Amino acid sequence: MAPGSRKNVAWPPHVVRRHARIAAFVPLLMVGIGVLGTNPDWFPAALILGALTVALAIAVLISTATKGWVFFAGLILGLAVTLGAGLVFQAALMQSQGQRTEVRITSVRTTEGKTGPIYHCRLKRTDGKPMDHADIVGLGCDGTEDAGTTENLLVDPSGWLAPQSADADFSSPVGVGGVGVAIGLWELTVWQTRRIGLREAAANPTAPDRPTRGKPSADNRSKKKRKRR
Repeated sequence: MAPGSRKNVAWPPHVVRRHARIAAFVPLLMVGIGVLGTNPDWFPAALILGALTVALAIAVLISTATKGWVFFAGLILGLAVTLGAGLVFQAALMQSQGQRTEVRITSVRTTEGKTGPIYHCRLKRTDGKPMDHADIVGLGCDGTEDAGTTENLLVDPSGWLAPQSADADFSSPVGVGGVGVAIGLWELTVWQTRRIGLREAAANPTAPDRPTRGKPSADNRSKKKRKRR
């Protein structure tokens, strides 16, 4: 067979359907990971889980239908669902229960970044109440001389979200509708890959998990007869 003439291996229909079912439920996991990533303590784990989930989802889609566009569609839509869900959740939670709070910068430490020094400030509420995620970068923390100054920030009393600027606009540019559209396009992609995969399976009935058994050759039959004699 000439190079480049080998066809892509087609999965049998039941495997195609199973892969499509798995891919169809992936957005639920993406939304959960996006929400998890809004908490600074869980952000590193969510980043790793999100990357693995999107990569595995793309692999499942590609295994269902071996088309080049599937990779780009899975990557764009997977990131849109994961990041969009996090932005929508953060905006909704801060809008519903964010409180304008006066905080004091108690200490400042400096680390070196690629473009210059990075200042890390330690915060404390002026009313003496405990505060989660009290270590921040930015939000008025711009130099070592800021120690002892006060700032007004928007604080999540549940402790899930990090403090935000009191002037921040939490009318999410994404919105629930945008995330819904991304999920709908994902499901459309799954349906399309399932349809293509079933068509490829029908055109190639010899599937990887259904090996064909060839008939014994004439030489083998003659050897068996001689052994029986």
